[in-house]
Amino acid sequence: MAAAAGCGLAILATTAACSLPPAPALSPAAVPAKTAPAPSWTPSAPATPSPVPPPPAPAPTVSGPPRASAPSEPSGPAEPVGDARVTAADGRLLQAARAGSDTRVPDDGSVIVIHREPEGDAGELAWMPDDRNYCLAVVRDARASTTCNPLPGSWARIGIRLVTQGAAYHEGPTVYFAVVDGGHAPYAYTGPGPQSPGTGPVRDATAVFASGRTLSLLTYERPARQISPGDREICSADNAICFPALDVYLPGSP
Repeated sequence: MAAAAGCGLAILATTAACSLPPAPALSPAAVPAKTAPAPSWTPSAPATPSPVPPPPAPAPTVSGPPRASAPSEPSGPAEPVGDARVTAADGRLLQAARAGSDTRVPDDGSVIVIHREPEGDAGELAWMPDDRNYCLAVVRDARASTTCNPLPGSWARIGIRLVTQGAAYHEGPTVYFAVVDGGHAPYAYTGPGPQSPGTGPVRDATAVFASGRTLSLLTYERPARQISPGDREICSADNAICFPALDVYLPGSP
């Protein structure tokens, strides 16, 4: 029995002595790296960023109604200068003007006498309540033909405010009326040679407003609406203002 046990121990010892030592651990460098599998999907292109919307517009500010601008100061009535003032000899002209129309004729201090005949029964009177409106009274044989109209807003010629027919008669010449910038009188027809038969002289009067602005009021007579080579234009003495004698404006035209 003792011999057997000793033999068994010898075998165990021999077995323990004869077994192989454990294999050394592999270093990380020696371990082959694993290859990542290829993806089964194709990556899409990066998405385009959507545009940034503009900021919202500010809310409108609610304000009160606009203030009305102050009206321009009225120019006041025109006053005659020099010989255009009413004299005692103009009584019949004033009487005819006041009796021949429903239009109110102002006081004598605002009436402008453009032309007066020595007999006192013919002539032309005018008045301007402001620098945008006029009235003209043409007196013939102690009877008046009165018209009142606004001046045109513009005119094609510099210095000209109005050229129009003042009064037309079946028998006798037509009276024309013009309003031009002041300070250039007197006025006359231009061109050499005699004027057409029946053509009267150009008469003028000066009117001044409180602002200091001056206007010249002209009247002249023509036998018919025709222009002869010798009297195509009317010009001031300094030639600063010229206009065709028959370049007329009719109220209501553009």
